[in-house]
Amino acid sequence: MPLLEITNLVTAFHTPAGRVPAVDGVSLAIDRGRAVGLVGESGCGKSVTALSILRLVAAPGAIESGAILLERPGGTVDLATAPERTLRTIRGGRIGMIFQEPMTSLNPVLTVGEQVAEVVRLHRRVGRGAARARALEMLDLVRIADARRRLDEYPHQLSGGMRQRVMIAMALACEPDLVIADEPTTALDVTIQAQILELLADLRQRLGTALLLITHDLGVVAETCDEVAVMYAGRIVERAPAAALFAQPRHPYTMGLLAARADATADRTGPLRTIPGMVPPPQAFPSGCRFHPRCGYARSDGGPGDCGLSVPDLRPLAPGHLVRCHHAADLGPPRTVASHVPDASR
Repeated sequence: MPLLEITNLVTAFHTPAGRVPAVDGVSLAIDRGRAVGLVGESGCGKSVTALSILRLVAAPGAIESGAILLERPGGTVDLATAPERTLRTIRGGRIGMIFQEPMTSLNPVLTVGEQVAEVVRLHRRVGRGAARARALEMLDLVRIADARRRLDEYPHQLSGGMRQRVMIAMALACEPDLVIADEPTTALDVTIQAQILELLADLRQRLGTALLLITHDLGVVAETCDEVAVMYAGRIVERAPAAALFAQPRHPYTMGLLAARADATADRTGPLRTIPGMVPPPQAFPSGCRFHPRCGYARSDGGPGDCGLSVPDLRPLAPGHLVRCHHAADLGPPRTVASHVPDASR
């Protein structure tokens, strides 16, 4: 069975304005040693999915239904219902997390050495000396220059790239089976981004760690991942091996994302292609296919394939290639979509 298998996960926020379903029926599997990319625009539910895996969604959010099965020595555990005591052994132990912004994720009043050592002491039950030695080993592993001196420095004394490396060191300190990386290169310049991605690939190869990479950068996914899941409005709309998805995307949303890349524009001096409109807010998801107001292939004939009336299932089109679209097998010519799709939040 997969290392991690998510089935029909629903995570919602209960606010004074009503129920807000940020993640709505997500299913995803990650095998040992494999890298899976979870991509989509901001507001699609990627980060909430990641936080749900470790049950870190803050109130008023909560997992309402679904299963998150983790294979581990001694048997499988459902993280969606496991007691908090079990989760504390898994967070940082079996599953490491690299958060989106290291400056707000690291403790500003503790040295980076203390923070890495704390993870080791919690999960390996070793003394301070052994934990500090392991922290130094990890800072060397993530290629922080002069690691012995950096052990006793505080997060504000490090550059953004170094802070991100500290987060990676913390995530890998106990050699987890899975690392979840939530936008690990967003705030970094291009040179540092390349170094961080190279580091993650190298560590994954050496340690055999599985990776869930959450990003909106398709170039990063193409370089790093074995499989890709495309998320839109709280749901997975396409899932396929990375090579197949980039060679032949089958969902209109995936097509739009790939066409909007800067390197996909033949004339680099011309305007970039865009997807009209915006991701709808969770409290105002449209009926039927949630992408249909922005889709150039949407049909409204009143029949079973009416995109505004009927909710499409995530179904296979080819081995290992799943698509949530009524017409993925026969899209036909696209139509022009108005550049100002009504904002459902108004």
